[in-house]
Amino acid sequence: MARTRLLLEWAAIALLALAVSCGLVLGGGVSRLDSALYDGLVRFRAAPPSDRILIVAIDDASVAALGHWPWRRDIHAQALARMTAARPAAIAYDVLFTEPAARPAEDQALAGAMRRVPIALPILLEAPGTAGREFDATLPISPEREAAALGHVALPHDPDGSARAALLALDIDGHPFPHLAETAYRLANRAPSPAFARAAAQGDYRVFVPYAAAGSFRTVPFKDVLAGDVPQGFLDNKLILVGATAAGLGDRHFVAGAGTLPGVEVQANLLNALLADRFVQLASTPWRLLFAGLPSIILLLLFLRLRPTQSLLAALAIFAVTAMLPIALLLLAGIWIPPVSALLALALVYPLWGWRRLSAIHRAMSDELTRFGADSAIAPSAPVGLDPTGSNALALSSSIARLRDLKQFVADTIEGVADPLIVTTLSGEVLLANQPAQLLLDGPLDLSEVARLIREPAAEDVRLSDGRSFSPRKTALTGASAEQRGWILLLADITAIRAAERDREVAIEFLSHDMRSPQAAIVALVEGEPGKDIPESLARRLAGHARRTLRLAEDFVQFARLETAAFQPEEIDVADCLAEASDAVWPLANAKGVRIVVDAGLEPHCIQGEQQALTRTLLNLLDNAVKFSPEGGEVHCTLEAVTEEGARWQRVEIRDAGSGVPAEQLPWLFERFGPTSKEKKGLSAGLGLAYARTVAERHNGVLVYRAAPGGGACFTLVLPASPGAA
Repeated sequence: MARTRLLLEWAAIALLALAVSCGLVLGGGVSRLDSALYDGLVRFRAAPPSDRILIVAIDDASVAALGHWPWRRDIHAQALARMTAARPAAIAYDVLFTEPAARPAEDQALAGAMRRVPIALPILLEAPGTAGREFDATLPISPEREAAALGHVALPHDPDGSARAALLALDIDGHPFPHLAETAYRLANRAPSPAFARAAAQGDYRVFVPYAAAGSFRTVPFKDVLAGDVPQGFLDNKLILVGATAAGLGDRHFVAGAGTLPGVEVQANLLNALLADRFVQLASTPWRLLFAGLPSIILLLLFLRLRPTQSLLAALAIFAVTAMLPIALLLLAGIWIPPVSALLALALVYPLWGWRRLSAIHRAMSDELTRFGADSAIAPSAPVGLDPTGSNALALSSSIARLRDLKQFVADTIEGVADPLIVTTLSGEVLLANQPAQLLLDGPLDLSEVARLIREPAAEDVRLSDGRSFSPRKTALTGASAEQRGWILLLADITAIRAAERDREVAIEFLSHDMRSPQAAIVALVEGEPGKDIPESLARRLAGHARRTLRLAEDFVQFARLETAAFQPEEIDVADCLAEASDAVWPLANAKGVRIVVDAGLEPHCIQGEQQALTRTLLNLLDNAVKFSPEGGEVHCTLEAVTEEGARWQRVEIRDAGSGVPAEQLPWLFERFGPTSKEKKGLSAGLGLAYARTVAERHNGVLVYRAAPGGGACFTLVLPASPGAA
């Protein structure tokens, strides 16, 4: 009961841990803690800055040299011409051209410069948009729009204000626009990036970018490019990003792991990640739920198997693995699984389980002490004044000491048994054995034999190689709850008994052969030449007495063997036994002119029995019927199947026409020997009917006598039919 309750509490804690961990994952209750951990680690996942990326910064020095912002379009056209001469791979010009220049010729000149180089321009996005839209998009003006590829520069921010992800594509008025960095990648490589291809296949263009710290990418001032102070080899085959870094110009973003970055450095980080194909993949919700709940379940499972110290070490190890595994996955594989939910669940499980286990132990000790108190032999002594758990522990220790004494008493009692005594488990494993049993186990008795004796419902005698014989007797060993825990096996030494039985067999053999041989010789002598040396009447009398002696000896031998032999039934037909018996008694019946009438029908009358014993029984009954029938009389034998109280039986009835059994002989009719006084006559001093009754009882049947109507004896033998017999 205590174990069941503890398991129920274990299940309740497991469900609570799962509910807490999964609730934190789905509800985002610890997202700020997970984000803080992510922000501290993600910069170590950033790819090394590519040598192909170059930032042309519109910095404070350039603004001071070229005048206040915005600059004339011809300045941008001149700078583009300088860069075009160096044959860059592509240019991402992160400057908004959403309004026409004061002089239209400047827009034409700028568009002409753009047509000479692969260039991408940003789209202006303003959120929230008008008319309930999420944002309003403004494309660059014409002719710049026609001269350049376009890309959005939208950057999503998390609720804490940090930017951790980027959108590789954004749907604007039903038209998907790639990100400005993706557009620059396509201009340089003439194909979408692998990251974009994966995002398109998944239908999710959100990617997590591992940002490098500010100033990680090579940067040259815009004014130096415009003045031609930057060597063309420095710009050759580069991916150039032009954008504002000067104070008060352009947009700035607080990004994970890198702090505040100007927009052009944000684009540089995304382009660098696209070139290296190095992003962070957020684990899917099912995997995050699994990771959040699995450590707690593993720890709880270990709690069921480990000792307290081992449980503490296991908890620390699982906590460390749970904390380090997401870090390793982020840095080595770029997979982020937020760990705080799992760590909080672990922090909840350990003290909660410790509390419940301690409570269960305290309750269990209290219950056991209460039960011990009901038994004066093991009742605990009064505990010392400690805390409840300590007092229970001391009281339990006192009761256990008394149990040890009781165990020693039981061991001494077992040792005092003269015969071998073995206490085993249900499977036959030896728990206790007294000295006689131990001598057997160390000698001729094998453990497999002990297991066999336990398994078999009624084991036969055990005969050892040293000639000794033992009779196994087993008793179920039960606990206080009446549940069987094992077996008590007593091996009674019956060596002397078996020796006496063998002597009895020798005596029976002596009766069967040595005593019968002289009687048979007497019969042969008196029947050889009757009337020659012995008067014929005397010879007949001598032969009759000799035959009677032979018959008694045979009956005695058969009866003795019947009582000692084990019952070995087989499927037999009673009709066959009756036919064999009637054939055997026919010579006697024929000599007296007695007719034997057998009515057995045509159907089989099957039972589970011993054919030889049953045939001899029927022979004894028929022999008596013929013997006591008058000359010319009839003996009727009826065999039929009957049903009584739902059970099937085979009934044999043998009826003669003699004088029947005198009333004074009925009390000892089925006894082994009748009265020995000379006055008693009839069925006397024989074993035939006793043998018949013993065979009937051996077959779980019955043999009864009744006086036949009109005179004569009627014996009825009723035996249980075989299952399925007609």
